[in-house]
Amino acid sequence: ILLTEMRVRVVAALIAVRAACFVPSPPEVTALHLKETLNKKGFVRIPGAEFRALLRWKGAREEDLQLIESGAVHADVATDEGAMAFRQSAAHRLVATGPATFVPAQRPAVTKIPAKEVASAAAAKVRSKRSGNRVWPLTPPAYAASTVPVALAEVQRLFLPDAHTPQHGVNAASPHVVTDQVLIKVTKTGDGDQCPTPEGIHQDGSEVSAVTMIKRDRVTSGGETRLWSLDATTGNYCEDDECRALHPHLPEKPDASLSLGTLTLKDPWETVLFNDRALKHEVEAFDGDRPCSRCVIVQLTRKPLKDGTDTMLRDGSLVTLE
Repeated sequence: ILLTEMRVRVVAALIAVRAACFVPSPPEVTALHLKETLNKKGFVRIPGAEFRALLRWKGAREEDLQLIESGAVHADVATDEGAMAFRQSAAHRLVATGPATFVPAQRPAVTKIPAKEVASAAAAKVRSKRSGNRVWPLTPPAYAASTVPVALAEVQRLFLPDAHTPQHGVNAASPHVVTDQVLIKVTKTGDGDQCPTPEGIHQDGSEVSAVTMIKRDRVTSGGETRLWSLDATTGNYCEDDECRALHPHLPEKPDASLSLGTLTLKDPWETVLFNDRALKHEVEAFDGDRPCSRCVIVQLTRKPLKDGTDTMLRDGSLVTLE
């Protein structure tokens, strides 16, 4: 009996020592493991606390993170026009040349999505021009002046490939990397198609994209992110009779074998990061005690466009990124 008690005490002591010596993985190790998952699956989900720690590692100040988390900055974002008036969106652009730290471009963000990668009309629930060049309104000054944009860009850099994928209209060999951080708030007030991606399944025209949850207010259901094989048809689809009655022109849901995964971002800073050249994605409609809303930051990172629309201010002069 005494021998057994001694063994129990020794084991307990060893467990206590190991617990006392436990140290969380350094950020570099965390990022490495996450990138391994990204390379293997094409996407990776990063828990909010883990992503927040990466931002702190890359220089984000606590007070700036708390400001963004409050939703106050998203509340000041410009409202979209026309059929997309249920959405507020604005973008902040940063540029890095080679290994240099990302710096603000001090110019509006420009995104360019090929028509084959996104639906604008027939295959969308809300018709709006989405392909081609889009110039975004600037984010509120409080966002641009904070430490969050550079930290976000530097964290995204950790997940970029050594060589960017060749794509039409993009100079994949450029030494410059462009990242556009789009602040989006979608508010649902009625029974219409007020959803995060009424364009349905699509790509972003980027190399690597990330969606980071900031705040959900009064949301009780929905908002799932769905990731699809490149073989899935671009655009929207219907899953039930109600949808088919409203949108008889839309096809049925793609075959389940084309689904790569479904997840729901809920916590502040919880992020899904994916290889935009390797898969397609969408975000489902959400609902709750109306008005309910969902605030995210979408980060789109790529090489410069060949048409010369990507510019930045450098030492007071306008520079075209080539």
